[in-house]
Amino acid sequence: MYTTLLHKPRHSGRFASLMDLYEQNYMLMRLLAPELKSMGHGSFLSQVPGAMVLELGELEHSRYTSTFRLTYRFPDNSLRGRSEREPDLAIRLYHDARTCEVMSGLMPEGRIEIRRRRDLEEGRRLNRFLQKWLSYCLRQGHQFGEHSASIEVPADYCEQY
Repeated sequence: MYTTLLHKPRHSGRFASLMDLYEQNYMLMRLLAPELKSMGHGSFLSQVPGAMVLELGELEHSRYTSTFRLTYRFPDNSLRGRSEREPDLAIRLYHDARTCEVMSGLMPEGRIEIRRRRDLEEGRRLNRFLQKWLSYCLRQGHQFGEHSASIEVPADYCEQY
């Protein structure tokens, strides 16, 4: 005998909460770089008095996405064995789906985090960090775009110090 009962899938809503996080990151990123889709390829700086210089780099556009790196750039003389870019996140923004996710990144602890498919917890950890960091950058007054303090990054930026 066949049963027509549909079994409710077992999940805890983790995927739905991760998608909510992607949507929040999209909104925050759009506040940080409202003209992201129209910005040219390359790297840009946001400089705010009393705050670290924020870099949006390696910006590339396709029909439905923008892919870029977001990081602080440290001068060479302040590193003391640390990376010159930290945190250093590779981010993809999906214009059609209005979501934004971290693809990979160097977190403040200095270890590389690679975004793996089907691993919701790792995705949540990286994207939660992005959410907090974007909120912090916005509170400091950072913004990228034509009407902000964003400039193209010189090739020898770190060697100027």
